[in-house]
Amino acid sequence: MPRRLRSNRESHPDIDVEIDQGPQIPTHLDRPIRFLTTPAPTPARSPLLLRSPSRLPGITSDDLRILRTKQRRLQRSASLTTQATRELGPWAIRGLSSTLIFAQHEAGTAVCIDARGWMLTCAHCFGETAQEWRAHRRKWLLCYTGLAVQVECQVWDARRDLALAKVVCIEAPEELSSSSSSHPATPVFTFVPLSTSQSTTAPIICIGQPGADDLDKTAYDLIEISKGRLCGLIPDVDPQDNSEIGALKHDAWTYWGHSGAPLLRRADGSLLGLHSSWDDSTGMRHGVPLAAIKAFLSEHLPLDEADLPGPTASARSLEKKEPEIIVIDSSD
Repeated sequence: MPRRLRSNRESHPDIDVEIDQGPQIPTHLDRPIRFLTTPAPTPARSPLLLRSPSRLPGITSDDLRILRTKQRRLQRSASLTTQATRELGPWAIRGLSSTLIFAQHEAGTAVCIDARGWMLTCAHCFGETAQEWRAHRRKWLLCYTGLAVQVECQVWDARRDLALAKVVCIEAPEELSSSSSSHPATPVFTFVPLSTSQSTTAPIICIGQPGADDLDKTAYDLIEISKGRLCGLIPDVDPQDNSEIGALKHDAWTYWGHSGAPLLRRADGSLLGLHSSWDDSTGMRHGVPLAAIKAFLSEHLPLDEADLPGPTASARSLEKKEPEIIVIDSSD
């Protein structure tokens, strides 16, 4: 079995950009989060809205400093990032708005797969062991606009290398904070749908965070988009087992910090996999395949559309109850 690498470095190749003329998508997909205000009471499980700027809960002083540094960089580059992403195709902007980066030094990437704020990432982004994960269930993430959200990992599956987290707190503008409105705002998240095809050879884009030892000197943007293609599955390997290395192969450029980055079909922006690792003997990138993602979500993503006002949808909605904290790790 090839050796799994999750923190290696290599040179950054040029990323060519093709203009893909296609149907336009709704403008609200430019926004990672919309805030809807209605006379109806705020849902009981709606995320807490904190007035911006706040002293964020559940974060150390050092990690807060890193978060604010990343946040300022994202805010400064948001319009240019949006412009460059549009040139990759009409659905790339939805992928950008659905992708969030981990705020702490260790980096990592996640993707929203449900309008209620359910985030999918690799299990090892929350911890290499169940013990580590239990100690760090909550993490702060950043949208490409710089907006900060806190998530709680509710399902952690070491074998599939998948984690499911729910947004529990949002650092929102003052006018949207719960203390400054008679009708508190309900957040609705932009998300990517799961692909209806099990293709393992499709052209893709990968959206993720290249890690950096020094945020002031890195040559990469905090969010990089690369193009490539899926390159099939590792022969004779169970696609549900990604514990050693991702069963799905792809050749889109990635760097350490890309773990959990969505692999999106270029044709429609649907989710085909998550980047997870790479093989140091071949240079091939690896990820968690769609089959494992669908099985994981069918077991753990709840069905409860009462959380949101108006018509909503999700990448996959199959259960009606809020999940308990779950650890799936055959080795622990």
